Amino acid sequence: MHWDTHLPDNINAQSAAIDDGRADWVNLELNRTFMANARTGVFTTTLGLLTIVLMLYGLVSTPALLAWGVAVVCMACYRHWVANTYLRMCPHASVSQLHAFFARQRWSWPVSAGLWASLMFLYLGQVPLSNQFICLLVLVGIGAFSVMLTSARLDCFFPYVHGLNFTGLSAVLALWISEGLAFTQSFDVAMVILIAMFWTVLLIAGKRFHGMQRHGYALQYDNERLIASLREQTGTALRAVSVKNGLLANAAHDLRQPVHALAFYADLLRNEPELAAEVVPKILVATDSVHVLFNSLFDFARLEAGTVQARCAPVPICGVVNDLTVQFGPAAHSKSIALRQRIVPGVVWTDPILIRRIISNLLSNAVRYTDKGGVLLSTRLRPGCIWIEVWDTGIGIAQEHQEQVFQEFYKATQHEGTEDGFGLGLAIVRRLSQVLGHPVSMRSYPGRGTRMRVEIALAKPSELAAPTLV
Repeated sequence: MHWDTHLPDNINAQSAAIDDGRADWVNLELNRTFMANARTGVFTTTLGLLTIVLMLYGLVSTPALLAWGVAVVCMACYRHWVANTYLRMCPHASVSQLHAFFARQRWSWPVSAGLWASLMFLYLGQVPLSNQFICLLVLVGIGAFSVMLTSARLDCFFPYVHGLNFTGLSAVLALWISEGLAFTQSFDVAMVILIAMFWTVLLIAGKRFHGMQRHGYALQYDNERLIASLREQTGTALRAVSVKNGLLANAAHDLRQPVHALAFYADLLRNEPELAAEVVPKILVATDSVHVLFNSLFDFARLEAGTVQARCAPVPICGVVNDLTVQFGPAAHSKSIALRQRIVPGVVWTDPILIRRIISNLLSNAVRYTDKGGVLLSTRLRPGCIWIEVWDTGIGIAQEHQEQVFQEFYKATQHEGTEDGFGLGLAIVRRLSQVLGHPVSMRSYPGRGTRMRVEIALAKPSELAAPTLV
């Protein structure tokens, strides 16, 4: 199906693709308008048909007039069926199916126009001028109305107008031939001139009206895209505000407890200095909690801002595991749980700082939520990669919470919320794993514990030539 679509010559390929999508949408809307107008045309056809039959009945051959009327009604009903079928297809059929259906039925519009104008062969020069004038006025009205009804599709409008006017002009010329190839009346000359002028005016008006419709639908398309974009941006902004508000509220809530504890212990130490040996460790714990929160907030802010960049290098995994086992040993010992390691040596390609941050967050969660049993930090060699796994025998995470725990400030423990932690650890783990390209997976069962796994690619021989970092 051919469309009269004009695109600027200086657009690039991306703009052309966008404009193609815009043109397709506009063309479909013009199709729907054309078909909707076709149903309106049935009413116009009925009204015009009644007027002409009343004007010509008894003045021209009755069988010919009735045959013409039946043909016009049949064609109008057929066009009405085509329009209804097309409009019913629109919600379900593909664009190519709609185009194919329309192409098969397009012939009916120019045939209908020619059929209307063919009546001039019956009445021109055979009925009083007053009757001819009314019949011609009806035909002019149908032609003018076609500008509104069919100009949405120029490939139908042009044949319709050509069929209407060519048939009318042929009728005038036939009358002229029957009169001996001589214009004996000024009426004959006027008819030829008027048909030529009417023909030209319809073509110009139809093209302009089509241009207005196309431009209007193009603006509608652009406006809808703009509105959709604004809605999306508004939704993004509202979500950002919601995250910010949640960030502030949760941070304030999580800071309140250690700050109150610091104030309490400081006041206690001021009033009873002899309790310093007992109070100072508690002050250090509260201070460490504030320090952990600020570190988490700082990491999260950097990840949100996109300022974290991976600086990958060969990293011996044994050194990382040993260092973190030593770092979290005291925390595990204070809870009377075992912290063990099982190492398979290997050199991975990663950022040594960021991978430590990922594993330390996983270990921190494992130790925090394990009250009996222990935590295992292990490495397992797999083809082309190493799995770093953190196993614990803690409270576990229910299936319905296992995706949400990677969101900021989401805490899902046995009791749907906890007084420990800030809900940022796993969110930071996911963001850092995305930066590094290290997939993170979880397997957890409530009351039985959790296994967290980080998959890291082994360093390639060409990468091992780079300086090794630990």
